[in-house]
Amino acid sequence: MQKGLALLLTIYIVTCVDPSMVQLSTEKIDELSQSNLGRFIIEMAQTHAEMRGPLDDLVTAIGDLENELTVELQQLEDDFTRSTNQHQITQENLDINIGQTEINIFNQKDFIDAILLPSIDQTNQKIDRLNGFMNDNRDSLSRETLSRQNQHQAYLDRVSEHQGAISAVDEALQLINSLINGNIAFTEKATIHQAVKRVNNKIAKTSTIHPVIEALLQLTQNFSDQGQAKKIRDLLQDTRNQLVASLNQENADEQQIEETWTQRQKTLNTEYQEFKRSLLEATYVLAAYQNKLKSTQEALAQNELDLQNYNESLQQDKDAQAQETQIYNELKAQYQIQLQTTRNAKDFVNSAEFSTVIRNKLNQGGLV
Repeated sequence: MQKGLALLLTIYIVTCVDPSMVQLSTEKIDELSQSNLGRFIIEMAQTHAEMRGPLDDLVTAIGDLENELTVELQQLEDDFTRSTNQHQITQENLDINIGQTEINIFNQKDFIDAILLPSIDQTNQKIDRLNGFMNDNRDSLSRETLSRQNQHQAYLDRVSEHQGAISAVDEALQLINSLINGNIAFTEKATIHQAVKRVNNKIAKTSTIHPVIEALLQLTQNFSDQGQAKKIRDLLQDTRNQLVASLNQENADEQQIEETWTQRQKTLNTEYQEFKRSLLEATYVLAAYQNKLKSTQEALAQNELDLQNYNESLQQDKDAQAQETQIYNELKAQYQIQLQTTRNAKDFVNSAEFSTVIRNKLNQGGLV
């Protein structure tokens, strides 16, 4: 009650009395008495005056109010200081988080643009090249296999040609030997010409011994003595030797070609397996890059969301601090006004003029 009365008295004294005045005018008391609350305060003052005692309780109440206001103002300032410190810590932590997150975002974008995407593109190009190499390799194998099959068939045809020619030469040799040995007469020389003719049919015109066969055809067409018969036999024997040598060379060449072709197949298949291994490796690397890109993009999205939340939290904390500062300033101003008012009222109530004016008013019939 004392605190309330003192506060009300203080407010109304400040409202009705200029603090610069050294005397309380009768007009101010009359003005104070125009309100119910003012009359209540004056009556309280009158009660004290009628008891002929000092207004100690009123002075004490005002002093208590001053102390309470001082404590509350200090508490307000302490709370504001703690709150400000907490906001500072919060904002500093948010600034650190924002800075680190911005660095993370920059690094992740740079990692994606400078490393992952170019690496994925390069790996895809490598995979395309390897697929091309593998297709070319198989095409080469198929093409060369067909060529080798045709080459081998041509070899078989030449072997058959040589074997047929050798068989025909052997037949001609047998006939010419029979003629020389007297087993057949010169009148049967036509059979020898026919045998040489079969040899000619067996030998291709591109063969190196073809001119010899042509010469034998001329000789066997019209010969009449042993000397010519022996010359024909010698030519036939030489022809046979050449045919056998040519056949042996064909076989040797075919063996070498087959060895070369076997090595070529091995090389092509080895290259294919190497391309296949490289393709599997590149496919694995591509999958790793793609997984890394996905995880980095997810981390980037999370960091961007975190950055947005950090900025929003920072702004919210700043807004909250601004609101708290405004409330603090308003409350502090009110406390300071109340303190100054209380101190002015305490000084005024303790003055001789206050007591004199009230007692004179009482002697004139009361304050009201």
